[in-house]
Amino acid sequence: MGFLSGVRVVSFTTGIAGPNAARILAQCGAEVIKIESKQGGLDTFRFFGAGSNSDLDRAPRFIESNLNVLSVQINLKHATGLRLALELIARSDVVLDNFRPEVMPRLGLGPDELRQLKPELIVARMPGLGLSGPKSWYGTWGSTLTAFSGMTYLWSHPGSARPIGSQGVYPDYVSAALLPGLIIAALLRRRATGQGATLELAQVEATAYMLGATLLDAAVNRREPQPGGNASPDYAPHNCYPCRGADRWCVIAVESDDQWRTLASLLGRSYLADRFRNLAARQENVAEIDALVSAWTQELDAHEVMHRLQRAGVPAGVVQTAEDLFNDPHLRERGFISGIDHPTLGLMPLPALPVHISDGGIDDMRCSDMLGAHTEYAVCELLGYSREQLVAWQNEQILE
Repeated sequence: MGFLSGVRVVSFTTGIAGPNAARILAQCGAEVIKIESKQGGLDTFRFFGAGSNSDLDRAPRFIESNLNVLSVQINLKHATGLRLALELIARSDVVLDNFRPEVMPRLGLGPDELRQLKPELIVARMPGLGLSGPKSWYGTWGSTLTAFSGMTYLWSHPGSARPIGSQGVYPDYVSAALLPGLIIAALLRRRATGQGATLELAQVEATAYMLGATLLDAAVNRREPQPGGNASPDYAPHNCYPCRGADRWCVIAVESDDQWRTLASLLGRSYLADRFRNLAARQENVAEIDALVSAWTQELDAHEVMHRLQRAGVPAGVVQTAEDLFNDPHLRERGFISGIDHPTLGLMPLPALPVHISDGGIDDMRCSDMLGAHTEYAVCELLGYSREQLVAWQNEQILE
């Protein structure tokens, strides 16, 4: 029984951002009902890595993003299906979507209609580029938002022929992490005032928000921030160095002259301590220093480099691969590496929510059931219709 027990959320979501926000709410105890339909309204991630388009419940990315969520199939393009969705919303506390701004209003499920139906309702929307503005109608993915925000440009090395950016879809996950807190705040406000709210979280603005200092620099100093790569204005050497093995790396950050003397000694080149005795000298000769450090690290295992330097008081850390993370003893001891037992895929290792509450409040991960598994629960138990009526609507493809 999570701390949001008693809160019901109706989720119209697809991909990563919306479903992951809903998953967080579900693991916090909310009853989250995801509405989908085979009549043109399935989560696109049901087709990512599923192996076969005919098996919509085996896509690992969909499973991960929709843990603890109930699945209901309603055809929203049918008048009766829309009416049933509205009846379900009237019995709920929150409606969540991450579509383009016009999608929900076009279905008759816009915030104005929903708040008129239930004034105390909390409508949470997370479009890629917001609900207003000349580009609000654009469809977006995480990678395009990373580029739009300026993050891809800055996430590179100086002088690179093209931006490097990130392989991950950062905007999806940062938006998914931010929205549940806003919803909880709106629920608390409603408890105090009785008022509902319409929340808007533009995913691109959530991403650009993380670049606040850089944006401030551009605005105040009127200069264009440039990619910094691994360099630091305050530390040297400060870089990522190759280690023994294929694509193995360790980062090293020397913060003080004392740390530099220690590193020079470990390199077997104590004379460098005086030659590059201060930060200015080290930064002026950083290319030479990086070559000397790389020659040393390449002969050693990445974890050995890290441990040697850390024991000596020099900040260093392995650039961990996914396999390193999966086997990391620290993360395992803390229970971060967890998993679920999927009915057809078997054991699926997955990361747990990065939140711990001393007296409980976060539910264990639970595999979301098969597509439409909770349609009968929603229609018969929550809305009070007979099973005969349910079957009739299923025969008409209003429900599936």
